[in-house]
Amino acid sequence: MLHLSEIGIRSFRSLYSAELSPKPLTLIIGPNGSGKSNLFKGLRFLQVGVAGDVKEWRSYDAQLDDLLWYGKADDGCRPKTFKLSLRFDDPLGIAEYSTAFQGNGSIEVAKERVVLQARVGHDHPIRFDRERDKVTTDVPVPVFVRSPNLLVLRELGASDLEPVTREIYRHIAGWRFFDIDPRLARESRFIPPEPTEVPPLEPDASNLSAFLYALHRLRPDDFAAVLDAVRRSIDLPSGLLVEHDADRGGRQARYRFIETPFGEERPIPPESMSDGTIRLLAQMALLLADRSVTLACLEEPDSGLHPSLMVHLADALRQAATERQVLVTTHSPELMDCFDLAEEQETLQVYVAERNQQGQTRFLPMTAAEFAPWLEKYRLGEAVRRRFV
Repeated sequence: MLHLSEIGIRSFRSLYSAELSPKPLTLIIGPNGSGKSNLFKGLRFLQVGVAGDVKEWRSYDAQLDDLLWYGKADDGCRPKTFKLSLRFDDPLGIAEYSTAFQGNGSIEVAKERVVLQARVGHDHPIRFDRERDKVTTDVPVPVFVRSPNLLVLRELGASDLEPVTREIYRHIAGWRFFDIDPRLARESRFIPPEPTEVPPLEPDASNLSAFLYALHRLRPDDFAAVLDAVRRSIDLPSGLLVEHDADRGGRQARYRFIETPFGEERPIPPESMSDGTIRLLAQMALLLADRSVTLACLEEPDSGLHPSLMVHLADALRQAATERQVLVTTHSPELMDCFDLAEEQETLQVYVAERNQQGQTRFLPMTAAEFAPWLEKYRLGEAVRRRFV
C-alpha cells in the first residue's frame, strides 16, 4: 500500500507555501486561526476533484476567489493559480502526483502530472504529463482530457489500466475528513438485513447505525474491538445492541446501549446518551474498524470528550496508524501529553502551525532532539501550556 510521505500546497487560502512530511500518525497543534483547517480544506478539495461527487466539485466554482491565497505574491500581484503536490512511497519507487488550478469563471486544471521515480532494477519512470488540454505519456495507455475542469486522474485512475496511477487514485479516494454530528449519528439508517459488505463510515457518522449493524454481522471481531475500546474508556455502557427492523417490515438498522444497572431488559436509546459518548463510539468505529480509509483526517477529535479519555483516544489513534495514516489537529494538552516524541519518533510527527506577519501559514516540524531540553522535564502538552512550544 502507498504511504503518503510529502504534502505540498501553494497559494491556497492562507497556505502560501506549505509543506509537510507526514508519518503514520501526524499531530498538528496551533492556535485558532493559524491555518490548520485550511490544510484539511486543501486536501478535501483535491479528494473531491479526484474521486468525489461531480456536483460537489462544481460547487467550488462559486468559491474560486476565496480559494486563492488572500494576499499578494512576490511579484506584487495576487496569484492566479494554486498548486497541490503529493509524494508517495511505493514498492517500485517514489510516486509523485502534482496539479495546478486556475480560474476563469470556473476552476480549470492548468497542469497535472504523475511520475514514478523507479528504484534500481525496475523499469523506466511511468508517467503522464498534462498541460491544459495536452497530455504526453510514457506508457501505452490512452489518456484523454474530457474537460478543462476535470482531472485526468479521475478518469485514468478509475480505469485500472495503469498500476501506479490506479494506486494513487485509490489512496486519494480513501481519504476521509471526519466531523462527527452526534444528532445524525444517533439516527436509524437504511441497510439490507443481510449486508454483503461493511459500508464506509460517513464523514459526519450519519450512517453509524448501519455501519455497526454490518460490522456486527460480517466482522464480529472488529465489532468486539470497538465495543471493548468504548468500555475501557468509560464505565458505561457494558454492551451494545444492534438490530434491524426487517421483522416489522422495515429497512433500517439501529443501535442501543446496555448498561449494567438495567441489563438487557432495558436497552438505552442513543437519544438518552451524551454527545461525548456518541462521539467516542463513532471515533472508535472509524479508527478501529473502517477499512476503507487510507488517510483519516480528524479535526479536534478531543472536542466534547473528558480529559480522562485522552489516553484511550491516543491508543486508538496509534492502533489506527498501524494500518492507515492518521492526521490530527488538536488544542488539547491532555491529548498531547499521551505521546512521547522521543519514544515514538519513527511513527509520530508533530507540527506547530503558525501564521507570520504576512499572514502565511507555516507548519514547523518538532523533533525530540530540538526540544530535548524541555521534553526531558515536561510532557508535550505541558510544554505547550508553558509556551515553550
